[in-house]
Amino acid sequence: MDFIKVAGAISFLIGAYASIPYIWAILKGKTTPHQLSWLVFVIMNTIVFISQFLEGARESILITLTFVVGSFIIFLLSLKFGVRESSRWDKFLFGFAIITIVLWILTRSNSLAIWLTVLIDVAATTMIILKVKAKPNSEDPKPWLIASLAYVFSCITLIGQPLGVIYVRPIYGLICDVVLVGFIYFLRRVSTVKSSN
Repeated sequence: MDFIKVAGAISFLIGAYASIPYIWAILKGKTTPHQLSWLVFVIMNTIVFISQFLEGARESILITLTFVVGSFIIFLLSLKFGVRESSRWDKFLFGFAIITIVLWILTRSNSLAIWLTVLIDVAATTMIILKVKAKPNSEDPKPWLIASLAYVFSCITLIGQPLGVIYVRPIYGLICDVVLVGFIYFLRRVSTVKSSN
């Protein structure tokens, strides 16, 4: 269906564009990426891309391909401009990402890998929320808003597909990014109220 291909192309283009303002925000000093979080995002997005491809996803994973490339660029920038401190929580998350790869290789279960990456993503996103709580202006919400829109089109590409594990990442990605944007704005507002009192 041409409509599905168009939705996949739009998802790809918006997903690719989502990284640009984030990278620009890093270069301008508006965003300080957390190194370990972005290394985890690189690993996780790579696992998601390969495992969903092997499960039969096509147009819906184009967004993930853009996030693999974008995450890698942001990770490289984090080596110079990012936050280097790593808590026990950060190290646990990184270890969990490595365990996911090992389990994926041992079981050869793409479904297991996809579900495990959701757990990793929840933890990595929590790390970003905790960073924003400590430094409310350390994260620009615009790239996450753009990524949310890209996920909408990624979800559209699944119309007509049988219900299965390939739905997990696009739907989760949309929900996660919308929640993250909400937290960024909420924590900024709380910070502004506290500083004005």
